[in-house]
Amino acid sequence: MLASSHLKFYTNACLHSKNLASLHRPLRVVTPFLVFKQISVFGVLEQQRTFSNTLTCYGGKDRKQKMIKNKALKKDPEAKAELKKLERTQRSHLTVTKYGKKSSGKKVEVWDNMSLDQLAEQTDIFVDDLFDLVLDLKFIDTDYIQSESQPLRNSKLLNMIAAKLEYKNIFIADPNAPKKEKILVDKDARRSPPPLEKDLFPRPPVVTIMGHIDHGKTSLLDFLRKSRIVAGEAGGITQHIGAFSVELESGETVTIIDTPGHAAFTAMRTRGATSTDIVILIIDACEGVLEQTRESLRIIRQTRVPFIVALNKIDKPSANVEITKQQLEAEGVILEEKGGDIQCVQISALHGTNVKQLIEAVLTQAELMELKCDVKGKAEGVVIESQMEQGLGKTATVLLQRGLLNAGGFLVAGNSWCKVRMLIGDRGERLKELRPSQAAKVVGWKEIVPSAGTDVLAVETEARAKEVINYRHILAMKEHAEAQGELVAEIREQDREQYLAFRNMKRESGWFKPRFGTMGLERPKETTADSEQPVVAVVVKGDVDGSVEAILSCLETYQEDDVKLEIVHFGVGQVTETDITMAQSFDGIIYAFNTAVPPNIQKLADTSRVPVRPYSVIYHLIADLKQEFSSKMAPVQVEDIVGRANVLKEFLIKDKKDVLNVAGCRVVSGKIPRIGTVKVVRGDDIVYLGELASLKHMKDEVSEISQNQECGLRVADSEVKFQEGDIILAIEKREEENICKWDPGF
Repeated sequence: MLASSHLKFYTNACLHSKNLASLHRPLRVVTPFLVFKQISVFGVLEQQRTFSNTLTCYGGKDRKQKMIKNKALKKDPEAKAELKKLERTQRSHLTVTKYGKKSSGKKVEVWDNMSLDQLAEQTDIFVDDLFDLVLDLKFIDTDYIQSESQPLRNSKLLNMIAAKLEYKNIFIADPNAPKKEKILVDKDARRSPPPLEKDLFPRPPVVTIMGHIDHGKTSLLDFLRKSRIVAGEAGGITQHIGAFSVELESGETVTIIDTPGHAAFTAMRTRGATSTDIVILIIDACEGVLEQTRESLRIIRQTRVPFIVALNKIDKPSANVEITKQQLEAEGVILEEKGGDIQCVQISALHGTNVKQLIEAVLTQAELMELKCDVKGKAEGVVIESQMEQGLGKTATVLLQRGLLNAGGFLVAGNSWCKVRMLIGDRGERLKELRPSQAAKVVGWKEIVPSAGTDVLAVETEARAKEVINYRHILAMKEHAEAQGELVAEIREQDREQYLAFRNMKRESGWFKPRFGTMGLERPKETTADSEQPVVAVVVKGDVDGSVEAILSCLETYQEDDVKLEIVHFGVGQVTETDITMAQSFDGIIYAFNTAVPPNIQKLADTSRVPVRPYSVIYHLIADLKQEFSSKMAPVQVEDIVGRANVLKEFLIKDKKDVLNVAGCRVVSGKIPRIGTVKVVRGDDIVYLGELASLKHMKDEVSEISQNQECGLRVADSEVKFQEGDIILAIEKREEENICKWDPGF
């Protein structure tokens, strides 16, 4: 037997001997082969001496070429080219020998259940060679492979092939497999089915107080709670929705929802009506039925909630109960005394007159409604209001409608979830549990504060709460993508039309790549030109979600073209450093409504030159914003009439070869100056607008003509002819600050 080193050389020698033999006949690609024979050592050495002068050998590190000197081969370019071509063929299809070394990190993309045909295409190896290699593998079942197109069953086989061929597998998804649309499994939380009649228990009513601004809604609540809420309200008006527990003389506890009466808080009033059992509609007997009273009636009819009319301020001398009742009848409200089913109670919320009768009417209505609840099911409710509070974090006032709510429970509302840390009553006391028809402040919300009016549902665990929120996020993103689909299709269609127009232009011009600046072709701009339209950018921060909602509803009514309104950001809570940064980037203003501005944030705002304007009354905030719009608007040109003259007669005066038209006038008011602008008005038409060419009194040129004096004047345009009865107006133009005409509705 040969030594291993000689055997290796002899193997390579036989291989290249066949390669050289192929140079003397038409070139064809052959499968590499190995020859093993038992010969003497001296025979091997003789072969070595022969090939050292004639062959190109393969071997060494990374299979690099090692050219052996052969002057005859160098001088034959055709043989040299054929040999190089053969080298490339043999390298690309060379199978791995027993003594070969690993190649340097080749990577091949493979996938499960791929066939040998596909693997051959990925590895650039003949499928026949690959098939032979697979059949020769040991310790793995390959008998099932009958054809090149048959799928390979497991990834272990692919890894063994990679080890033999010295490359690394990169597993990917099957590119030929049809893409399956992901099915979104419904993981949302929903309200439980209606309970059985046997599981229902009586519950107290939820009462909402509605009416026009300053008609006494909060005063009635103060009398019932023995509190002074009105005294602490900015501007003396209610700008928040609140839920309060009132203990009556009978010992019953009623939850009363107080709603704002201002025109800007329509959404709050609607939210209060949809969450209640009974509505008390308060009307000022002095002012009668006003706009927000009519709007409250529309909301009540939409929600189909029973209501009771309370005519307030009957203690005032100007109160007129009968006229107010007639106005109600005109609005379609038929009272009991007129044969209808609407109760009406005359009260004075300030002095407590007949308030007891009003409460009795509410309890009677509740008794007729037979209000019941389920305390065994999962907790369900609605968010009345939400806010950020210092020391408590994200909080939400929740009105419970079903079940029991205790500290430590898990809730979901919209895109927010909560682990209930504590329950706080309307007077600041901590509650152990919350029952149906009761409201409390829930502390412990994560991520964002829930929006007012959102349904609150209890879930079993924190994991379930996160699962629900994640599902809702995915669903919202999917809906957003579908909504953007039409816009994307429209943009694609526009781009397609532009491309076709450009292609047709190239065909017609005969140029493959036309130059910009020729044939009407302009280079597209990389950036769009800045608009010259003035912009007011605002950041809105409020104390509660309802206040921010009301402000944004007002801003949505702005439709003026003179100044553009950009809402950069809005949110609930104190003004933060992020708000300052965003306002600075957009050169905007921060409006802080009923929320604090910490001293360090105020100092940062002053340094950054970002105006922070705190307000506690909504119409003061809107007035400031209107003033900001007005300051950004271009000034208007205003004409002041300095003097007025009537044309008595036209004179034609010959000046050398020209005939000049001169108007004989009498000044009836003010004065007509020589230098300035005049108008010649004939009926409703302006015949001339410009300067005077001449102004004479008698025969003298003068600087001005005063009232009740006669004069002759000529304008700069010689083509203008005067008629008797024309009016000459001397005007002065000046710039005046423009005023924004935006009407937010209050």
